Amino acid sequence: MYIVVIGLGEVGRHLLSVLQHEGHDVVAVDNDPVATSNAEEHFDVSTLTGYGASQEILDMAGVGKADLVVAVTNHDEVNLIAALAAKQLGAKTVVARAQGNEWARWTEGIRYGLLGVDVVINPRVLVGQELGRIAWSHGAVDVLHLASDRVELVEMEMTSRMANKPLSKIPLPVGTLVAAYVRDGEIVVPGGADVLLPGDTVYLIGTPDAVLQAESLFSTKREARRIIIIGGGVVGQALAREVLPQGAKVTIVEKDANVALKLAAEHPDVLIHHGDGTDSKLLEELEVDSYDLCACVTRQDEVNLMAALIAKRAGVPRAAAIVDDAEYATIYRQLGIDIVLSPRTLASHHISRVARTSLVQSLHQLEGGRIEVVELYAARGAVIVDKPLRRLRLPKGVLLCAIITDDEVVIPRGDDVVRHGDRVIAMTIGAARPGLERLFRGKGTDR
Repeated sequence: MYIVVIGLGEVGRHLLSVLQHEGHDVVAVDNDPVATSNAEEHFDVSTLTGYGASQEILDMAGVGKADLVVAVTNHDEVNLIAALAAKQLGAKTVVARAQGNEWARWTEGIRYGLLGVDVVINPRVLVGQELGRIAWSHGAVDVLHLASDRVELVEMEMTSRMANKPLSKIPLPVGTLVAAYVRDGEIVVPGGADVLLPGDTVYLIGTPDAVLQAESLFSTKREARRIIIIGGGVVGQALAREVLPQGAKVTIVEKDANVALKLAAEHPDVLIHHGDGTDSKLLEELEVDSYDLCACVTRQDEVNLMAALIAKRAGVPRAAAIVDDAEYATIYRQLGIDIVLSPRTLASHHISRVARTSLVQSLHQLEGGRIEVVELYAARGAVIVDKPLRRLRLPKGVLLCAIITDDEVVIPRGDDVVRHGDRVIAMTIGAARPGLERLFRGKGTDR
């Protein structure tokens, strides 16, 4: 595919790395010559320096022949204008990021066809929604929705009485599978004889209802019925909208007095407090330790980190923080923050799906990129089609986790068979993915 990426902030750079890895022909555009110079130095892409919404730059970038144009600058209006102009100039598909308050209700995370733009994405709303799903889990620190929400992958810490038992002795509900666990930095694809220890990171996959049932086998934590949110911006409001229909009790702490007054008027079902979320005395007065989850979601990474650490020290069972610079996520977790999400990383995941071939339906990276969860389409004539799985020679480091047909989701065993048109979710190390994809590729065509 010929792809033009406008805006080389964290989302743009992350997209370049993904698109380059998948062999696309990419042109990167930014108004800052330092940004384009860095992109040229670190990625195998062509670059242009200039205003990404101008017809001259768009013409020079060749948007008229582009399969995909992605506008992800830090300015919503620039992104929308660039996407609309690219569409008018002949681009097949255009995507724009719009993350301000003004667009939150319009997009509800992702909106198709808004104002003539094929896909408009609001990553801050998406993060709020993601936090809502995590809040309603039993101790998950991350939740991935796969196969159009028919399959769920959750990451959680092993804390239950089932620790020290072989996996074969854990009564997993039908429709679930322990896909992997991580111990002392080592990733293990387990067998029935493997024993999970307290503190292991567990990746559980299956249908959403079955996964929810299974979570209590691995974690002693419960769903968050009382949630305190530090920051009443786009993310905080999106999180509140996600959990209120589930019956959760929500408190929002907002530093800006005018914003707090507006929130109180617009959200009568939410308790609003004007104050600083990093004020330990305020959090004590609000009895933060009586809440199930403290979600720190301001626009400032340092505030989110401090508020989450204060809440953890005060005794809150789970603390979440959003971080714009995804490279700091590992540090946050090392400091004891349970849940760390990046709006920019989430945005790049959703945008990169648009650039997928028909073979690769979706791709997510875990454990700093050491594990990939890939959703693949079984093409006609592919090696994997119509053979019992036990007869296949899967590449080392690959586990098939689910087979999705029109009617059902199957957690596969050796006698199961993949048919043409099925989708398969697999967990793999990055080096094994090319070999895995070859098993799904048809003769002469993806389909």
